[in-house]
Amino acid sequence: MSSDVRTQTLNISELFYSLQGEGGRAGTPTIFIRLQGCKTKNACFAGGVLCDTEFESGQAYTIAELETELWRFAARDITWTGGEPLDQLNEEIVAYFNQLGYHQSLETSGLRPRVNGFDYITVSPKVAEHIVEKNFPNGVNELRYVRHKGQQIPKPAIAAEHYYISPHSNGLEIDRDNLQHCIELCKENPSWSLSVQQHKIWRVL
Repeated sequence: MSSDVRTQTLNISELFYSLQGEGGRAGTPTIFIRLQGCKTKNACFAGGVLCDTEFESGQAYTIAELETELWRFAARDITWTGGEPLDQLNEEIVAYFNQLGYHQSLETSGLRPRVNGFDYITVSPKVAEHIVEKNFPNGVNELRYVRHKGQQIPKPAIAAEHYYISPHSNGLEIDRDNLQHCIELCKENPSWSLSVQQHKIWRVL
């Protein structure tokens, strides 16, 4: 690891402490670091998916400044999300926080190649399956697909420990039609499980 990793900079949209609301780690206290920006945003918008991240503002943190911020929180658990966190993260940064004793989860669109060192990787594909396969050929911990009413069960190109279907929400509200559709998809395809954005039900960030 180079000696200047602490001077590297990340553009962060949000930094907050809450509970993981989705997937296999739902309910886990974690520090969310939402990195700004995503090169797949146009594909999401074209598909009618609203991103959690706005792209106009944010704050630059050096790794040293970020480390200081993280000490404010009780958890030793980080969830890197976005936007697309792999637009900015590299192995030096991940290794640095590993050395500090943090468990690190990644939530990615699948657009960027895998960065080593994460403890748990979730891919929620926003790109073609062949791109996901190229970037994550050895599989991931969790695949999580968002579905609208009428969309069929996914046909992923990579393996995962856990496969989830998540209903598309309308802001803070769980769309009942989308939810019922996802329930039926899981019942018809029992290798898939339902993941609802529980933090919206709990009314936490």
